Amino acid sequence: MHGIAPPMARFRALGPLEAMVAGGPVNLGAPKQRKLVTLLVSRVGRPVPVDVMLETLWSEGPPPSAMASLQSYVANLRRALEPDRAPRTPTKVLRTSDRGYLLDGHVVQVDVQRFERRTKAGWDAWNRGDPQEALSEFETGLALWRGEAYTEVSHSVHVAAEVARLEELRLSAVEGRCAALLAVGAHEMAVAELEAFTQAHPLREYGCELLSLALYRAGRQADALAVLRANQRRLGEELGIDPRPALQHLEREILSHAPGLDWRPPPAGRTPAAPAAPVAAPRVHVRTPVPPRHTAADVEETFVGREGALRQLAAVSAAAAAGQGRVLTVSGEPGIGKTSLLRRFTELAEAPVLWGSCPGHVTTPPLWPWRQVLGAAGAHCPRQPVPEPVAEVLDGSTRQPPDRADADADADTLRRFEAIVQYLTEASHVTPLVLVLDHLHRADPGSLRLLAHLAESVRASRLLVAASYRSGEAAAPAETSDALARAEITRVELTGLNVAETRALASATLRREVSGTTAEELRHRSGGNPFYLRELIRVLDGEERPSARTAPVPAPVREVVLGRVARLGPVADELLSVASVAGRGFAIDVVAEASSIEIGEALKAVDTIVAAGLIKEHRQRLGWYFFTHALTADVLHHRMGRSRRVHLLQRIRTAALRPRSGNLFSGAE
Repeated sequence: MHGIAPPMARFRALGPLEAMVAGGPVNLGAPKQRKLVTLLVSRVGRPVPVDVMLETLWSEGPPPSAMASLQSYVANLRRALEPDRAPRTPTKVLRTSDRGYLLDGHVVQVDVQRFERRTKAGWDAWNRGDPQEALSEFETGLALWRGEAYTEVSHSVHVAAEVARLEELRLSAVEGRCAALLAVGAHEMAVAELEAFTQAHPLREYGCELLSLALYRAGRQADALAVLRANQRRLGEELGIDPRPALQHLEREILSHAPGLDWRPPPAGRTPAAPAAPVAAPRVHVRTPVPPRHTAADVEETFVGREGALRQLAAVSAAAAAGQGRVLTVSGEPGIGKTSLLRRFTELAEAPVLWGSCPGHVTTPPLWPWRQVLGAAGAHCPRQPVPEPVAEVLDGSTRQPPDRADADADADTLRRFEAIVQYLTEASHVTPLVLVLDHLHRADPGSLRLLAHLAESVRASRLLVAASYRSGEAAAPAETSDALARAEITRVELTGLNVAETRALASATLRREVSGTTAEELRHRSGGNPFYLRELIRVLDGEERPSARTAPVPAPVREVVLGRVARLGPVADELLSVASVAGRGFAIDVVAEASSIEIGEALKAVDTIVAAGLIKEHRQRLGWYFFTHALTADVLHHRMGRSRRVHLLQRIRTAALRPRSGNLFSGAE
């Protein structure tokens, strides 16, 4: 029987790319050439279209010489990967297909595949009750990691989803290894591993569960309970959810010293039993030719694009770490990806992140986001003395500053603000800190005043303060706006994803290459809004013959659109409803007449609608506007009955045909 032929090329992609041919390392060439081969490795066995290659290598747009450069890179790589190939003989490693180029999976080996196999074997061993074998498999797989997967192209819209998938798989393997350590009795080692893991990934409940159990078995019951309760507070404050039942059950068992939590050495000749408390391990899928569809949760985790914004955030962060503190704001319409961008940035940040959020589903006490930030600062800098005014904020004993002029109240507020600023500034001298204030448009006036106060002195610290808010919904007091303007804030205004990013998001979600036409249709209907896009993609995923152009409006999108319109008031609601019958573009004087709304009142309402991001003003045609997202027009159009739509269409036609020589806009500009 013949053995399996060894691979012609081996790649290590779990970190900076490395290649081996005939037992020796390969020089992969210049940076763009390395990017190209990394992209090919990320899709080994599958063709990579030429347009995807061009977008990855030249994110700002390919130059006229791009195709010639691409062909040169391919030729260079073929020589490097098959140095002994005779002239004019077919290539075996880097082949040409009718859809682009591909690395042949039959003759190429990638460490990513080995890691996936080891991780799956680890969970298989765990599920059959063999933690010693599971521990060995997990450790072997994790030893392959040297850094971020596909480092050279990890931020490309075409690779980001695969990088995120592998990172999730790595985190599950770390949790599996720690669970196996507990099962074989290595409690102290598990504690050390899990404390670092949960600090880096505080919202992973399985890691929290394992750490609590490890602490209990190490004789630290109070610390075990503290971990569970800190997790409960974090989930409630940041996400507004309760811990899953397994964590609540574990807390009750720790309080009652349940015998089932104790570890007992197995009888001789038997494998030690797995711990009873942790939940069943997550399922692990090794990539197959026909991969399973993503769940809704997976779709939310897919992050594409925003390279420019991430570079801007990284530059500001580096300046802050060097001693030039900064305040940065991220703004945009609902669903545009403000929180996702900040989460992506903080995943890559080297400094500790102190996260505060303003929830929309409950009324919060004064300075609520700052209470979260200050609490996190105490956890990261436990040796930093906590001044009494800061302790008052943490204890919730502060009160909302009164609206009337009150010298004592003003002095008390100033004293508290000064103490908070000094506390955070001194903490940043120990280590650079990133402060995130998410959903600032919901913040109380005191929280906004504190941000303005910090902004005036942030330059003398190593703080980066990153705040997100919805465009058109931030209602900061006038004095706060003035103070923030003087602080030279760095502003990032997020707009919709472009067609290439839309295509990457859809392809990653549907696990198949989406055509450029489909991507353009998705982009047209959604305006590139990531929330709208994800919901549309889910609809396409559930249809037998999907069409982005005719797919029904998803229910979550309908609710968001109607909520945004309702907040603008009845005049704006009526104007937008009539405009949706006119089409995606419309003349405001025609829509105002068809709506029986006086033109002055209509123009005032239009300014409000533009500020809210629902429509945009036409650059060439004065008095013309168009819907930012076709989905908004679809929602409003289908909200009306057919008879009303026909009636309004007749009124719009009559108004449009009326002579307009005395038009408000005639002769203007």
